[in-house]
Amino acid sequence: MQVGKYLKELRKPSSQEQLALDLNLSREAVSSYETGRAKIPVDIAGKLMEKFDDPWFAMKIARQYTNGAWVPKLDGDFIELNRSNVVLKTIEELQEAIVAVKGAPFVKHPKSLAAYELQDIQNSLAETIDVIVAASHLVAVSCEEYGFSWNELWDQHTMKLVSSGYMKNA
Repeated sequence: MQVGKYLKELRKPSSQEQLALDLNLSREAVSSYETGRAKIPVDIAGKLMEKFDDPWFAMKIARQYTNGAWVPKLDGDFIELNRSNVVLKTIEELQEAIVAVKGAPFVKHPKSLAAYELQDIQNSLAETIDVIVAASHLVAVSCEEYGFSWNELWDQHTMKLVSSGYMKNA
């Protein structure tokens, strides 16, 4: 589902007019976002995240702003987004990534690698992306099912990174 269509579902039962009033926008602007005629501006996306605190919207908006280079919501016919399945899949992906990363020659200088070694590194990175997707879904499903705030979890994580010296500022 596209970002605009998801926004439409997210705002219901409120009207476009009510959402526009809440965000200090015109109803036409909300309509253009929902129909995909206009991309949701970054500042408005931030306000929508504050208002709705929805992990799936966060993933969709991040994916839109990175031209697809972020986690998609898994919504295919063979996915079951419930705690048990998402936990098991996350563990499976973590185990596969650990094996792949341990087997890849990351310690070697990039210019000294043979083609097959570069392929091992690339495969381990693909496994790591699988972990990112699975773990993101674990957090999203847990937020939904346990009532945790996606925004607060990320705020807490950011504060942890700053206090640990991994980020200079939030």
